[in-house]
Amino acid sequence: MPRTQYLVLRTQYLLLSAFLLAVGAGCGHDNSEQAAAEPSFAEQLEAVRSGKSEAIAVTESPVTDQELAGIASAIKLRVLQLDDSGNKITASGIRELVGLPDLQQLRIRGSGFDDAALAEAAKIKSLEILNIPQADLTDAGLAELKDLPDLIQLRFGSPQVTDAGMKTLAELPALLRLHLIDVPITDAGLAELTKIERLESLYIDGATISDAAWDELFRQRPKLHVHINQQHHDRDPHKHPH
Repeated sequence: MPRTQYLVLRTQYLLLSAFLLAVGAGCGHDNSEQAAAEPSFAEQLEAVRSGKSEAIAVTESPVTDQELAGIASAIKLRVLQLDDSGNKITASGIRELVGLPDLQQLRIRGSGFDDAALAEAAKIKSLEILNIPQADLTDAGLAELKDLPDLIQLRFGSPQVTDAGMKTLAELPALLRLHLIDVPITDAGLAELTKIERLESLYIDGATISDAAWDELFRQRPKLHVHINQQHHDRDPHKHPH
């Protein structure tokens, strides 16, 4: 084959190969690049039991009280995150966690987490971070949190909690970071939170609070990191682009 014809054919081949690769990448046909499926709750639980992991994180499927019934043997578990909104974890399921000696972080989305479930969670004395964004708590139920000596971060949502509940939160012994989601507090509730001298971070979504109340908070806590409805407060000293 003449060299000129060979070079032409080779150039055409390279151009065609590049085109096919581009089309394949754009259409997602490269199966080797597909992300691996999330391990099931049962698989992650076994990994903790065998000492291969200290965390369980399930985001793609709901978990039930019945599945938590076998978790007591996962004694090295430090982090439990159940993020599917279809979860229905009640006091019965949380009770299975009470005997875990090293559980530090608990995050549960979905329905079922009420005052009774919080009372069980308060028995997990090692708990440092509690995140229950779709809970159904009351002011009275929040009193159980006083039994958690090392709770430094609390994030919860509940339309039943009022300003009275903020007085309880102000009495928590170790609280540093607080995030309220659609908790209908007012100026009076913010005034109670202002009393938490150790507080480093305060996020509030969905409340009705006046500018005057915010001014008073910053007067007393000028270094506090504050978000309102997913945005930095204008006076937040730690304000940065998101």
